[in-house]
Amino acid sequence: MMSNERFKNIIKKAFSTTAIGFSMGILFYSITFSLSDIYIKPVHIVKIWIAFFIIGILSVVRLMFGETNWCRSKPFYVKNLIFMPLYLLTALILVIDIVRDMGVSLDLWMIGIYIAIFVVTFTIRQLVEYFLEKAKTDKMNDALKEFQKEHSWDEE
Repeated sequence: MMSNERFKNIIKKAFSTTAIGFSMGILFYSITFSLSDIYIKPVHIVKIWIAFFIIGILSVVRLMFGETNWCRSKPFYVKNLIFMPLYLLTALILVIDIVRDMGVSLDLWMIGIYIAIFVVTFTIRQLVEYFLEKAKTDKMNDALKEFQKEHSWDEE
């Protein structure tokens, strides 16, 4: 069973990451629409907020799933790969809904481009997360080796 403090930390971590994604999404959306000279409807911002709220909930579930014994015995990226289709589905539903709302027909190749952008972004994020995790592990291993060197005389 998970403690309340741990659950609060998971919620804070999930929603802070989601808030960064939301801000970047709004920025990307705004720049794209301003360059295309298209009016941003306020309902689109609300739809994006709802989608990111769903993504935040998915992130909480993903982080809680990461606390299970099964997931702890797997590489860190397994939980991300398991949840990636849910994130992609949420994003695709949002994009399709907004584009349809604008009266533009969405071709299959456009969806393919969006999926490709999503996969490239996801892969880059995985690589960054991998190197951050590796750096933490290397730092911990170095500290452990240093500790063992300092206390090796106790064993003798």
